[in-house]
Amino acid sequence: MAGIINWNELWKTMRTGHYWGKAHEKDADSRLECAKKFREWAMRDREQAEKQIAPIKLKPEYTVLDVGAGPGRLAIPIAKRVKSVTAIDQSKEMLACLQENMEKEGIKNIVCINKRWEDIEVGEDIEPHDVVMACHSLGMFDIQEALAKMDAAAKRYVYILSSAGRGMGNGEEEGLWKAIYGEREHRARGWGSDYMFFCNLLHDMKIYANVDIRDAEFEQRYESLDDAVTKWKEMRDIPTEKEEVLREYLTKILVEDDGTGTLRLKRKSKSATIWWQKADRGGVIANT
Repeated sequence: MAGIINWNELWKTMRTGHYWGKAHEKDADSRLECAKKFREWAMRDREQAEKQIAPIKLKPEYTVLDVGAGPGRLAIPIAKRVKSVTAIDQSKEMLACLQENMEKEGIKNIVCINKRWEDIEVGEDIEPHDVVMACHSLGMFDIQEALAKMDAAAKRYVYILSSAGRGMGNGEEEGLWKAIYGEREHRARGWGSDYMFFCNLLHDMKIYANVDIRDAEFEQRYESLDDAVTKWKEMRDIPTEKEEVLREYLTKILVEDDGTGTLRLKRKSKSATIWWQKADRGGVIANT
């Protein structure tokens, strides 16, 4: 059955001109502000980060490469367990937040590289690492090339953390994204979030990955409904003309905390860890 669907070309088609490619259109100050707000949210849930790290094979002598490291939500706790971490991100604003977090945590064994993964050359920009990982950061246009480069950059293991199913989505949220982004954009977002897309493509690449599915929980607090609307608009690039659609949706799903006046969003979903152990061309597995 191999070859009936060209998963890489399907990926490209779904992403042509869509929402995820528009972040660069913001000015530097806006990108920095978004990065700081994302850092505030991402770094808050240490327990969730530890759960995501738990399946990853880490040893004190290992080197780890984090593709799309963002503010270091996983890179920082991993750095406390291994020899060194290389954090790659195309956003210099995200890496500025990562460096601030490193200073706060007293971390000195993370090297930051401000570059797109597509532009990284293994053997020139970076040397192979024991472990290569990406957590919800694989939005590259040519995803097959991106995965092949991750495999080439790994000496022992590769890990991809992704959603299983529609992530935090439900029936109401499906309607929200369709109303805001349109049917085509909504479908592109859905395709990119599910682990099965990566598994199918990896299979065609003759990489037969393992998959671990687990329950995940997400919680976010907001000072008010206006605060929630503002943050959702900024983090998801929701256009101003769709603000009322967003406000109506958030009114339905946010719950007020008794006695605090704050609003809380708590959702459950499934997440996937896709991983494989690196083998050389002769089929010998690297020593663990």
